[in-house]
Amino acid sequence: MRQLREFAQHAGEFEKAKARLIAISVDDQEHAHLVWDKQAAHQFVILSDPRAQVIRQYGLLHPHGKGDIDIALRTTFVIDEDGRERWRKVSATIPEIPKAAEVLQQLRGMSSRLLSSSAKKLPNEPDQKYTDHD
Repeated sequence: MRQLREFAQHAGEFEKAKARLIAISVDDQEHAHLVWDKQAAHQFVILSDPRAQVIRQYGLLHPHGKGDIDIALRTTFVIDEDGRERWRKVSATIPEIPKAAEVLQQLRGMSSRLLSSSAKKLPNEPDQKYTDHD
């Protein structure tokens, strides 16, 4: 949760970089809404994906799960305006999760690089989104 708070604190910098922050969780709507309210400080969208549909599309379902409950691998993406994945970091541990500064650096560097046209296309988002109007 510390990472969500940090990203929320840097929301203005992401906006200046013309980036939109979105978090996806396998938690149900109620829990995702609590996180949006308490941790993300309403600074970005948190999508609820309790059946792990989007997480599966990205190949990020944790192989061991939590008993019979699906959990996701901790992953940070940069997806361009055309829906192509441009950068990904899968973190095995919490300390490996990139800081906001690292992601901002990736965003800033992208304007000067041309990346492969074989980048992955963004799958459809889950139905539930949270904004400050919900």
